[in-house]
Amino acid sequence: MSGAGPLSPATGLVDLHTHSTASDGTLTPTEVVAEGVRAGLEVLALTDHDTVDGLSEFIEAGRQSGLEVYGGVEISLEHPATFHLLGYNLTGGAEIPSELERLKAFRDDRNRIMLDRINALGYDIEWSRLKELSGEGQLGRPHFATALMEKGYFQNRQDVFIKLLAKGQPGYVDKIRLSPAEGLAMVRAAGWVPVLAHPVSLELDPADWPGFMAELVDLGLAGVEVFHPNLDDEQSRFFRELSDRFNLVPTCGSDFHGANKPAIHLNWTRNNSGLGRETIEMLRRSL
Repeated sequence: MSGAGPLSPATGLVDLHTHSTASDGTLTPTEVVAEGVRAGLEVLALTDHDTVDGLSEFIEAGRQSGLEVYGGVEISLEHPATFHLLGYNLTGGAEIPSELERLKAFRDDRNRIMLDRINALGYDIEWSRLKELSGEGQLGRPHFATALMEKGYFQNRQDVFIKLLAKGQPGYVDKIRLSPAEGLAMVRAAGWVPVLAHPVSLELDPADWPGFMAELVDLGLAGVEVFHPNLDDEQSRFFRELSDRFNLVPTCGSDFHGANKPAIHLNWTRNNSGLGRETIEMLRRSL
């Protein structure tokens, strides 16, 4: 997917959506930076789920490597489908969003309930092993999948999710989410910039998008991710046009998770995004 046509040397070198071992990625924040350097990127953001625990390491690794890096976060908001909001710290001196500690506590409660539910289904995995697998990062479903594969219950990660851990399956436990108004207010109050992630996951009909987007803009939305692996050419064009209509900043991100999403590499934007460093300047002007 090229979206904006042939790439110039200035485009495709920005990736604003990645994950590390601080949440559900498999590379440490330092390793994410090193991978970004190897991929030839110019700008990289770390956006772990519901946490900023990896950002200090990430920023320091970026400083040492010379890669331009930005701290961020990805949070889940209330919606019948999947509604993820990215928040970016583009000033370096902004406060950490205050609600993140509450979201981390919610996530821990969810994981303990999920463990009880999975073991009640006849499996046998241990909390101590899950914590070992998550290391210093947040525990999530990929760690449950690894523990289940270690015990021989499943042969591959895809089967674990399809049969047990995906939304609607018997081992899944829903997260507690902020409302759209709460999430956008939290990001804005911290001096961060809010951007709608992989909008296709909201599963809205095209006719419903203008009204929905108008509501989000009124709540403070600054941008929308128009280049993402889940968007095909037509969808990318649609959301690019929608971003223009509502004066939102179009952004790009690979949603890199390392081995937890093995098909996605940190050179994804180089091959699939028509956006460059001007994205950062546009986002900064929205503050």
